[in-house]
Amino acid sequence: MAQIFPFRGLAYNPGKIDDFSRVVAPPYDVISAGRQAELYDRSPHNIVRLDFCRDADPYETVPRRFREWQEDGTLVAEDAPAIYYLSQEYRLQDGVSRERRGFIALASIEDFGGGIHGHEATLAEPREDRLKLMLACDAQFSSILALYSDEKPTLTNALREHVSAVKPKIEARLGEYGTSKLWAVTDPGLIAMTQDALSRRAVFIADGHHRYEAATGYRNRRLAERPGAAGDEGFNRVMMYFANLDEEGVVILPTHRLVRDLPDMPFEELEEKLRRHFHVEAFPRNPHGRRQFLETLEHPEGGRRLLGASFEDDPRYLVLRLRDGETMRQLTPEMGPELRELDVTTLHVLLMEHILGVSTRNAVNTDAVAYTHDAEEALAEVENGGCKAAFILNPPSAREMIDVSLKGDKMPQKSTYFFPKLITGLVIHKVED
Repeated sequence: MAQIFPFRGLAYNPGKIDDFSRVVAPPYDVISAGRQAELYDRSPHNIVRLDFCRDADPYETVPRRFREWQEDGTLVAEDAPAIYYLSQEYRLQDGVSRERRGFIALASIEDFGGGIHGHEATLAEPREDRLKLMLACDAQFSSILALYSDEKPTLTNALREHVSAVKPKIEARLGEYGTSKLWAVTDPGLIAMTQDALSRRAVFIADGHHRYEAATGYRNRRLAERPGAAGDEGFNRVMMYFANLDEEGVVILPTHRLVRDLPDMPFEELEEKLRRHFHVEAFPRNPHGRRQFLETLEHPEGGRRLLGASFEDDPRYLVLRLRDGETMRQLTPEMGPELRELDVTTLHVLLMEHILGVSTRNAVNTDAVAYTHDAEEALAEVENGGCKAAFILNPPSAREMIDVSLKGDKMPQKSTYFFPKLITGLVIHKVED
């Protein structure tokens, strides 16, 4: 179970910053070069200058800048240890307003499988980058998004009630990420209630696996330097945002695949292979057919195991329903059923690798496969010649993610997209003993 702690977080000084919306940023891993330049232009104190610095040697520049912002009062520490209640109001494409509620606190770093569970494999390069930044600055600039389960949202209700009559410490709006409002909660009773609630629940990382593993590496480095450490040092803890997965504000969006190139295969051969493993339902490639195709995918009958496909040379949209699970069992004998039965696993293992011969190993690190959360955009890419094929997925549920995590398995990268992402710049964990 998770051990959590309050902390004296660093935050932007309202006496220095008159518009918090100008200094916050998306998470580093979704910032393009163009967006990075835009954020640099928004403010000389935008958090991107620390969390995703564009200088030639960020591990030398960032610690100096971080120190200067503390010395000149741009960043100030909370007067007393606190947890930070965070409300994030946002809209999806359906236009409906939603709210995700949670709180930021420190969590004791544990190896996966104890009180904290991961579900996604990581890559060495971004993991090493986050570790170097942490070692250079002795700080964590952004929170990991973590989930816990509580069918009765007693904790978030109590936190919201506590701050309801108080102006938020920080309020910032950032495009598709909505409006974030942050309050510092220093009440000992509420902090104790929060610690007790999480001490009885498992925690699942939803977003931030690279940062968590970097924090684990950072802890290990510091422990090696201090073999007599007591265990309660700041380097043994990592900053997390905790949200209740049983509340409606926790949303997972699908992540569709765009394949840039395909091995040469006659259309008739591809059709035969698809029908050998899937029931194929075809829709004409026109506006009406597209609408029917997407509606069929969004409302699967008799369970899931449902994929959508559009190929460059095929004038149809295809809905593919797996005939049975025997082929998947033969292809993945080492894999548990929780992971094997995910749509994304069927797509990667059976359709992309076995049928099409497209490797999905580390595909996120290459130009071979691209990703989008917009199905219309994915289909348009095929029709405009931007890629050879698009594969449309329904998102896994939070419960499916948990089932995979509890078995110690790892989902393919970019299997989950918890929306909205947490914005960076609300609070910083400066690692101190």
